[in-house]
Amino acid sequence: MRRYVLFSMVMLLVAGVAYANEVENKFIRAGLVDVHRIDETIQVDLVNSDAGKNYFREDFYAGLKAAYLRKEVAVKLSKAQKGLKARHPEYSLLILDAARPRSVSRLMYDKMKGTRFEKFVANPARGSMHNYGIAVDITIVDGRGNELDMGFTPFRKSRLQLCAMFAMKKLGRTLSPAQRNNRKLLADVMVGAGFYPLAFEWWHFNGMPKAEARARYHIIE
Repeated sequence: MRRYVLFSMVMLLVAGVAYANEVENKFIRAGLVDVHRIDETIQVDLVNSDAGKNYFREDFYAGLKAAYLRKEVAVKLSKAQKGLKARHPEYSLLILDAARPRSVSRLMYDKMKGTRFEKFVANPARGSMHNYGIAVDITIVDGRGNELDMGFTPFRKSRLQLCAMFAMKKLGRTLSPAQRNNRKLLADVMVGAGFYPLAFEWWHFNGMPKAEARARYHIIE
C-alpha cells in the first residue's frame, strides 16, 4: 500500500511538472533559447506568468520563469545589456515578456477586444512578433531592483489603476524630464543593439523587421 501511495505521488508530481512546462516545451521545440543561456546578467520577471502582475489577472505561462527568444535576438539583447552597463554599471535590463504562444495571444486579444486597450495586444490572426519569438517587452531596473520611472505602463497595475493612468494620458498629461530621459536611455541601448521600437509602446522592441521574421520563422502556436 505504501509503495502504491508513493508511486501515485510521484506520478502526480511528474504530471504537474509536465503541465507546468508545456509552454516552455513549445518554445524549445520551436528552437528558441532561454535568454539566461546567452546572458545571465539580464533580469527576468514575466508578468504574464503571474496573475498578480498583469491586467488580465491570469497566469498564461503556467508559472514559467525563464524568458525565451530566438537565439540571434537573445544575442542582440545581451549586446543591449552590455551597452546599458557601459553607461550605468549598476543598471540592468528587465524582461517583462518575451516569446508568447499564439494560443495565449488569442486569449489576451479576446479579453481586450472592444476596449480602449485593444491596441496593446496584436490581432493574433497574422501573429504578433511575440508569437515568432523575436519581440521583447522590457524595462530598466536600478541597482536595488527598482524599475526606472517610464511613465504610463500596463504592467503590475490593477484595472482601476490602468484606467486611471490611461485617462490621465488621454487628458494630455505629459512625461516628466526624468521619464523622457529614462525612455530615451532604454531606446538608445535597444536600438543600438539592433532592435526596432514600437511607436506607442515604449516597452516593446522587435529583434528584426516584421517581414523578415514572417519570412524566416513559423508562428509558435
